[in-house]
Amino acid sequence: SDTYWDRDTVKLDKVIWSMVDDRNTDYQMFESNELDTAYVPAEMSEKLMGADEVKVFDQAGLYYYRFNVNKEPFQNEKIRKAFAMAVDQQEIVDYVTKNGEKPARGFVSPGIKGPNGKEFREEGGDLLKYDADEAKHLLEKGMKEENYEKLPAVTLTYSTKPEHKKMAEAIQQKLKSTLGVDVKLANMEWNTFLEEQKALKFQFSQSSFLADYADPINFLESFQTGNAMNRTGWSNSEYDELIKAAKNEADEEKRTELLHQAEELLFEGMPIIPIHFYNQVHLEKENVKGIVRHPVGYIELKWAEKTS
Repeated sequence: SDTYWDRDTVKLDKVIWSMVDDRNTDYQMFESNELDTAYVPAEMSEKLMGADEVKVFDQAGLYYYRFNVNKEPFQNEKIRKAFAMAVDQQEIVDYVTKNGEKPARGFVSPGIKGPNGKEFREEGGDLLKYDADEAKHLLEKGMKEENYEKLPAVTLTYSTKPEHKKMAEAIQQKLKSTLGVDVKLANMEWNTFLEEQKALKFQFSQSSFLADYADPINFLESFQTGNAMNRTGWSNSEYDELIKAAKNEADEEKRTELLHQAEELLFEGMPIIPIHFYNQVHLEKENVKGIVRHPVGYIELKWAEKTS
């Protein structure tokens, strides 16, 4: 449009969108030069990763596990921390998911910038680290606190899908090799799984979160006492206050600081084990440049160009 305020930036005359609902068809159309950009089908990701035409972008959300702090042995903070520190996120993205994801050592995703232009995740740093020795040490301490001779039986529940099963098995194996704990696995169809998780029926279960909007508060408000997204039974009045204060804070710097404090508190309580952040993996022809894909779902083509 001639009236657009920044029309000198725009390089494209037109954009053609194709509505393709199958990722394999999408990929075939890309291969036969009918499309300039496409999704990578899941079964092709390992083969295509690292190719020049593959571009990886952050997506606001993550895969994680929830503890139920009302069920033994996860009423004990040290035992929760032991389990969390026994999991090696890097190993999982390298050998299990293999899709170029970033390991999650916080809850707020990369790609979400604050008012100062800095990424919240970068500023917050790693709030969890894989440490087998410390994990063993914490498990012993936690068991002493609870007077456990033997750890109560632990069951990890996941929803029925091959990728969730694969992940649960990797976690099971890691907890066995690091802590010597035998974790049973149970699976359930998605709808039942969701209802039971919301009703706090599980002891330890698979989870995921996708942000609705690009703001750290969208991630962190989930763990307020009584929030429908919480599903861990974890409750911390100081945390609730920090979230409430952040919602009422007009000074952006102060607000960001309150949210960093809240995230740190979440990791002191450790009602979760984060695994990996989500990403978006796209194919783009090598003569296509400047497509901007935001962490929360939308795409900007203002700077996009295609050379012949």
